[in-house]
Amino acid sequence: MKIKNKGFTLIEIIVVMAVLAILLPTVFSVIYIIMQQMLRVHKLAETKRQGDMIMMYMKESIARDAWGVSDEVGGVECNTAGSTYHDFANFFFFVGNNTPPDIFTFRLYPSGNISYEHYFYHGGFGMYVNDLSANLNATDVVSVSGFDIECRKRDNNSYPVIAFSYDVTFVDTTPTAQEGVVTLHYQTKVKLRRTLD
Repeated sequence: MKIKNKGFTLIEIIVVMAVLAILLPTVFSVIYIIMQQMLRVHKLAETKRQGDMIMMYMKESIARDAWGVSDEVGGVECNTAGSTYHDFANFFFFVGNNTPPDIFTFRLYPSGNISYEHYFYHGGFGMYVNDLSANLNATDVVSVSGFDIECRKRDNNSYPVIAFSYDVTFVDTTPTAQEGVVTLHYQTKVKLRRTLD
């Protein structure tokens, strides 16, 4: 007569527990690493999306609406051969071709937001009035820093070239941000296709 075993022996239980003790930490560490990489990819994608959006808006606005460059007191800049205009104090204005000309600028605020500001000349007040201010950061998860803009005109037969650059950083609000900081650098040049007469 055969004896039927209806349970596990002690050795079988110990072997199963040892296998689980080896496999479970490995599986959880692999899952943790995969989730970290997915979070990093998300941060990088969001930073790139917003950085690209800011760059395209700036390039399109300058190419479409800018006819010249002005300083904070209305002086025309970058209109003679070999001239360069660079302003660190956010007083770099683009001038339109209407009379009196509308002006617009891109301004970086200490909060890390970059905005497009449009001004028109109000004859009743005898001054320029801000009629549009739009934040170019789509959300607060990215911050812009290192914004730099300048204009150069090589010679009398060329149009001024506007060069600008900035850094876009993903703002991580988690206290244990171990995934690293995601920062992308942007820089480009836009040639003005027309100038003030």
